[in-house]
Amino acid sequence: MQLKHIFSFLLLVTVLSACKKDKDTPEADVFYAVSINGYDVTFTNTTTGAVSYKWDFGDSTTSTDASPVHTYPGKGKYVPTLYATTKEGRVTEASTVVYIAKSSPVKLDDNTLSDWDNVTTYDITSGAGETYFKRAKFDYDANYVYIYFEMNSNKANGDIFDFYMDTDNSTTTGLLLPGLFPDGGYDVLIEGGILADWFDVYNHTGATQDAFVFTPTGVAEFYSVGTVVQDGTTLKFEMRLVRSKIKNMAATSAFRIGIQATKSDWSATLGNMPNGKQPSILINFE
Repeated sequence: MQLKHIFSFLLLVTVLSACKKDKDTPEADVFYAVSINGYDVTFTNTTTGAVSYKWDFGDSTTSTDASPVHTYPGKGKYVPTLYATTKEGRVTEASTVVYIAKSSPVKLDDNTLSDWDNVTTYDITSGAGETYFKRAKFDYDANYVYIYFEMNSNKANGDIFDFYMDTDNSTTTGLLLPGLFPDGGYDVLIEGGILADWFDVYNHTGATQDAFVFTPTGVAEFYSVGTVVQDGTTLKFEMRLVRSKIKNMAATSAFRIGIQATKSDWSATLGNMPNGKQPSILINFE
């Protein structure tokens, strides 16, 4: 079971006095922290010197709770403001900016794959001739890329996966693989037995784009595996990649990915997703 990660940060808010300076009526010291998880934002209020509060969340809704949890209606930039009132009636306000990015319905810690039923944009079914990979799905949010597989295999096999990733969506950088996954220049190779607890990141360092030279990055904790299900001869599992840990992935607007599976001893290729010699899968980030 994977721990649910929540992107949290402490915001240093700017205090704007709503009243003129008055030595006899001190203003409240307004501070709060913001924690963002998808569209849900938790406001933790640590203000001192106030007896009541009003939040304007910047989306035409308000709250008088001291530390509310608010669900924003969608992606976008919002400016929430806290109004803190002292017992003398003096109001001090503090605002910040909250960016809500695309969220994903995928949860790795729920012991089910049913949440993938809601992922439909990037849903790839293998074509004729591909006997290993049956299906793959992809989704993302601001922090992760989520991947779902269905394949003819068994967890005990320890199959090895090679993720060829064009992380800047440019054919002018990275390794060219016209005979395997055309339409990409693959900057990153992630290789290993995902279900055998080893997986490593390599960056392309070849002097030319036809030089298969990848250098290990040593980056750790860049992936997590969620639910794994063996359904007869079909193996299903989900995983995610941490965008900030992989070259270009935190800032890029799109990337390509092609995946090849081999036996645990590298003795034979098992299959390709998408089918071999097909263009790699293009994922556009909003």
